[in-house]
Formats: sequence, C-alpha cells, structure tokens
Amino acid sequence: MAEPPIADNSLPESVRHVDNCHDADRDPENRERFRMTRQTCEDLYRKYASLFDFAPIGYIVVDREDMIHELNLSAAISLNAPRAKLTGHCFTDFIHQDDLAGFDRKKKKCRKNLETPKFELKMKRTDGTFFDAQLQMQSISSRRTDASRYSIALVDISEHVQLSSSFTLLQDCLEVAIQAKSMQALLDAFVQVIKSFLKCDAVGIRIRDDFGNIPFQSYDGFSQAFLLSERQMNSNPDQCLCMDVVKGRSVPDGSFCTTRGSVYFNAAPSVSAASTDKRTAPVKNRCNASGYESLALVPIRIDTAIRGVIHVVDRRPNVFSLRVVENLENVAQRLGLALQRFQLEQKLCESVDTLNALSSHLLSVQEDEQRRIAMELHDGCGQDLNVLKLRLKFIRDRCPADRGDLIGAVDDLMTDTGKIINDIRMIAYNLNPATLEALGLTVAIRQTITEFSAYTAIPVDTDIDLLDRIRDPKHQICLFRIFQEALLNVYKHARATRIWVTVRSDEKRLRIELRDNGTGFDVSKQSTRTGDPKGMGLSTLALRCRMIAARLSINSRPGKGTRLTITLPLPDE
Repeated sequence: MAEPPIADNSLPESVRHVDNCHDADRDPENRERFRMTRQTCEDLYRKYASLFDFAPIGYIVVDREDMIHELNLSAAISLNAPRAKLTGHCFTDFIHQDDLAGFDRKKKKCRKNLETPKFELKMKRTDGTFFDAQLQMQSISSRRTDASRYSIALVDISEHVQLSSSFTLLQDCLEVAIQAKSMQALLDAFVQVIKSFLKCDAVGIRIRDDFGNIPFQSYDGFSQAFLLSERQMNSNPDQCLCMDVVKGRSVPDGSFCTTRGSVYFNAAPSVSAASTDKRTAPVKNRCNASGYESLALVPIRIDTAIRGVIHVVDRRPNVFSLRVVENLENVAQRLGLALQRFQLEQKLCESVDTLNALSSHLLSVQEDEQRRIAMELHDGCGQDLNVLKLRLKFIRDRCPADRGDLIGAVDDLMTDTGKIINDIRMIAYNLNPATLEALGLTVAIRQTITEFSAYTAIPVDTDIDLLDRIRDPKHQICLFRIFQEALLNVYKHARATRIWVTVRSDEKRLRIELRDNGTGFDVSKQSTRTGDPKGMGLSTLALRCRMIAARLSINSRPGKGTRLTITLPLPDE
C-alpha cells in the first residue's frame, strides 16, 4: 500500500525547496526527475521523523535566545507538555534558577569552541516538579540563515541519581553505625542522615520501652506541642498508628502499606477517604492538625521482632513515594543491626563486669582463706613444732654422757624440726605477709626480693621507694601479689640472669616496671586466656591489675627479654 502524500506545510524547508524547483521547470523529463527526488525526500523525512520522534532520548533545537524550535516526543514527555505548547517557549524557563548560569556558560563554550559539552542540571516540568537531567549540547548552523542554533540531547537521570543517592544514604548509615559510641549518639546521627536525605520537615526515631510505649528517643523538626500530644497518646497506645506498625497490625487500605510492614500517607484528604478505621483517626488528626500532609512509618526490627519506628513527616503532599519508603526500610534494617550490636555489647559488658566482680570476690576470698591458713600454721603447727623442739632439747639434756649416738640422733631431730619450723614460717609469710601490714609495701617487697635472690641466685636491682605512695590496703595486697607472681614467672620461664625493678610517678599516675634479660616470648601468640601455666600467670596479673584500675602492658620478643609495665592512678592526697 502506497504511503499517503505528505502535506506541504508539514514538510521541512529543504523538501519544499525541491518542490519549488519542480514547479519552475515544465519539462516532462525534469518533472519526472523532480517527482522522484520529492518522493525520495519524503521517504527520508519519514525515516528522520520516526527516528527523531520516537528516539528514547529527548532532542530539542533552540536558537541563540533559547527559544524552542523543534523537539521530539521524548523531550515533550520529560517536560510533561504537548509539543505544540512547548514550541516557541523559552528553554531556560524549564531550568532551575541555580543552574541557569552554568547552562549559559556551557552554551557560550559550545559556540566558541564547537565542542559538545555534557553536563547535568536540575530541570522543571510544566507541572512544577523537578527532575535531574543530563544534557549534551551541539552548535548547528543553517545554510539558509546566519542565525546559530543548538541541538540539545536530554536524558532524564532522576532514577540514576536516586539510586546513587540511595547508595550514599546506606553508606552514610554504615559509617554512622560504625562510628557511634553510644546508642543515643547512634539514634541522633541516623535522624540527621535521614532528614538530610529526604529534606523533609521532621524525622523521629521511636523505640518501644519496657512499658509498651513508643516515645521519641531522638527527633528533629517536631514542635513541642506535637511532641506533647504524642506523649499524651502513650497513655492509650492502642489508638496510635505507630503502635499498629510496631505490633504488625493491618491498616485498612492496603495501598498505603508495603510488604515489609511500613505505612505511608501522602495527602490528608485521601487518608480520610481511604479509611474509616477509628484506630487511625487520632494520628491522622494530630499530624494534620500540625500541618503535616505526608507521613511515613517504617518499622525497626531487631532479629525478627519489631522494636521501634522511623517516623517522618512533611507539610507538602505527595512527598513519600514507594521508592522513598523502600529506602527508609533499608535504613531501618541497618539501624536494627546497629541497635542489636549495642544491645549485645551492653550484655557483654555486663557479663564482663559480673565476671570481674566474681573474680575479684574469689581473690578476696582466697586472700581471706590464705590469711586463715597462715594463722593456723603459725599458731597451730608452728607452736606445736616449737613445743616438740623444746621437748627434744629436754630429752637431749638428760641423755647419759656416754650415749653419744643417742645425743647425735636427738640433735638431728632438733635440726630437722627447726628446718620444718622455718619452712612453715615461710609458707605462712607467703600466705599472709605480716611485714606488709606491719611495715608497709616497700619493706614487704624488698624482703620478698631478698628472699627471691637468695633462693634463685638471680640479682635484682631495685628502685621502689615511691611504692609507699600506695596506701590503700587492697591496692597494697594486689601489688604485693603481682610482684610475687611476676618474680615467679621470671624464675619458671625466663631463664634470666638479672632483673631490674623501678618505680616512677607523676602527679596522677604511678608507673611500675619489672624488666629481665631472659629468653622472652612472642606476646601475640601468648594469650592470657590460654591454659598453659605462663598464660594462667599472665591472666592472674591482668585480673589483679583490673581490680585496682591499673593498666598492664607486656613488651617482649624471643631472645630480647621481657618488660612488664603497670600504670595505676594515684589517689588524691
């Protein structure tokens, strides 16, 4: 079927020019040639018009004064108006005022340098809504006129910008979740991130408390009157739509719900018409009375349970689209994970505190038990052995002079008894250092070091006079036990030939350093939680340091010796 002829007034100027030439020449042969040329031009124009009109990219031709001369269907759809209404209209009227100067610079650069710059700006549709656009401009000139024109390729990149913005939003949420040091700081930061992303009037995060209420834990943009009305609503939470979201109850009109339990309204009249459920009336009335036309409530889940709501409102209608709500649902998911982390950290801290309290109690019980055993050894076994020694002396004194063998045997028994008495006295002292209570920490540690050197033949250089600044009995006994354990570890594991012990202090802290020239060890591989003897010794040192709020650090390398440093705060004088 032949194509219908194209009306002359719809042909482009070049085709009409061919037709005029045809009319001017009456030669039949020329007329036939001109007819074929016209047919060819019409076919080419149909192809051009089809490609131009139905291209997925918007094309617009403007003159130097930015008046629109031609545009295709995609461009008209992007600007939301018929082509006839847009033709002859100023193109810059559809550009956001913040981008007008940038557009003018690009146009001048395109005219001078014959470049085809590509740039992004914010454009406005005829209905007043804005969208993000990418433009590519090219300068064109007509052979029949000296006036310059510009061809503009227009692509609506709002979806791309939205996706990029959503990715940035989730990245910001991740950074906030990592950096937040407390739950309140986390909620405050999430409120600011959401408000900045949505550019809405108010944002709040509501967490359900132990009484079933859902007060605002963090918010920005709500008036005090609105917050007061919401606080009063907590007295009857079943009338609050937020509680419906928290409890997962259905909302009458499903068009305002998502599959993940979120609820959003975008205009007060439609809300009133959409539902007659009395349960939603209070929240609608309160939000609308405060001038909020758009509302979104997104549940916050911890594990599978809903524990709170992200509450966003705006005075403009139609602000929260489904895509916006889906972005908020992703934010709520990350917020739930962050809240769960804080809850687990809190439980872990409570468990650690409980464990430390139990360990401290066990050490205190151990000290009491050791003190009791030491007293029984001293007052019981020690006294009995002294009586035994006196009786042996009594028997020796009454032995006949000619019984040298008997006298020698008694003397040996007296010597063994004295050795047992000394051993028991040493055990009792280690269990309960009487010198510590009688003469102070410095003297007690000096005595311990002297006995250690005499027993192990390892010389110890000391500078510990500042230990007398520690006056708390609990701190003194802990430090005494730390010295005992540290010296025992050196003897058992280090194979050292010399030890240095120094104490330094400033106005607020006391620094105790115990260093040896032994074999050393790899600190990273020697965990204080292992079950080997050295690991248990380090665990005991760390525990006793925590009991007195001291910080323990161990610096060691294989073959380079070990440096053990204890830093503890000094009490006010």
